[in-house]
Amino acid sequence: MKKNRLKLRIFGLIASLIILMAFGPIGMGEETAETELGIDGVAGHIGAVVVAVTNVGETVAEDIIITISVEGGILGKIDIYHECGGCSQCGTTLDPGAIKTESTLEEGFIIGFGQVEITVTASASNADEITSTLNGLVIGPFIIIT
Repeated sequence: MKKNRLKLRIFGLIASLIILMAFGPIGMGEETAETELGIDGVAGHIGAVVVAVTNVGETVAEDIIITISVEGGILGKIDIYHECGGCSQCGTTLDPGAIKTESTLEEGFIIGFGQVEITVTASASNADEITSTLNGLVIGPFIIIT
């Protein structure tokens, strides 16, 4: 009787190992290859800040999110926050070497006076989040990155 139980346990263990080797661990999805993002440029335009983000890695960046925050000015009256997580026009992926641009103009026209802080963040489900913080000067509708 003990020999039969031992044989069953060994058979069960071997069968489990074969299944794991053939199909991988149950409940584990495929891992997505990592990539890397880069903030290539932040530019001031009339009434807006425009950002360029590049996939500098070797695989497609998935579920990409870009945020731009512009805060400051006299009495702190400038407060614009734009987040893009993909839309029907630009999608949610970024191919290797491709550039994605975003503008704060979708959130509103920037007008005012004084110094501002511009924070840009880019991330993807398979890339580390990167952040760049710059200073700027708003003179009426003109935004100058300093």
